[in-house]
Amino acid sequence: MNDLPDDLASARHEIGELLDRQRFHMAERRLAEVLPNFPDSLELRYFQAIVEWVADHDARAVEILEEVLADEPTYYDARYLLAKVKLDQDEYRQAEEILLGLLADYPESPSLYATYAEVMLRTMHFEKAEALAGEALKRDPDHEGAMNVHVLCGFVNSSNDEQRERLQRLLQEHPDQMQTTIRLVQHLIEQGRHEEAYQLSRELVLADPANESLVELASELRRANHWSMRPLWPLQRFGWAGSIGIWFAAVVLFRSGVLDDTPTLATVLVTVLLIYVVYSWVWPPLLKRLLR
Repeated sequence: MNDLPDDLASARHEIGELLDRQRFHMAERRLAEVLPNFPDSLELRYFQAIVEWVADHDARAVEILEEVLADEPTYYDARYLLAKVKLDQDEYRQAEEILLGLLADYPESPSLYATYAEVMLRTMHFEKAEALAGEALKRDPDHEGAMNVHVLCGFVNSSNDEQRERLQRLLQEHPDQMQTTIRLVQHLIEQGRHEEAYQLSRELVLADPANESLVELASELRRANHWSMRPLWPLQRFGWAGSIGIWFAAVVLFRSGVLDDTPTLATVLVTVLLIYVVYSWVWPPLLKRLLR
């Protein structure tokens, strides 16, 4: 017995209801039944992109959305979802371009400001992210996404007791923000901002103390942020590039002849360099043991 919807309108309504109730597997099955009958339906194809995105098939979702937008370039929902998928793919420039185009057409949308704020948050532009979140909250004081960005920016800029309390409330009430916060910690580490990364990692451990990977992350950041590690900042910040840079500078200095007339100073510099190398090898693992 064929139980397909009688027409396109009922199919769109049924699948839309399933998506609203987050019955994604049921929506996927229904789409498989319905799409062959209505292959030109932009809305059904947009629904298909949602299902692919939720299933973490981002590349497929992008492919479908680009096909939809090729047929209807002004389709708001498809454009907005494409920006969200690009954000998930860490393709921030493309996400920003899409959002700027949408904001030009819909300058009063709080969701657009909130999503743009998240792009700025992930690219470490905290002041701009906070300002955009504020614009979203002006238009919708209860917008969840904007409030989340506002809390995270507030904590990075000033990790006082009030901001810690707000962050803990966010992580407890919205567990999905754990991944966003972890990603933010990783971005801070990449930028060499170990103090902010460490403070955020501590709050993550408080929110989920049984998570061993978070405990390990906080432990590593505590070590990296210890005062005794400050002489090793170039190596922490730039890795092998920092090490090569130090050796290159030393070689250039000694081969330049500047120290030929001051052998004592040359000896001191060689000694300091050797001590620094030994320190960089020995102290970090020893400190890790001591802090544990």
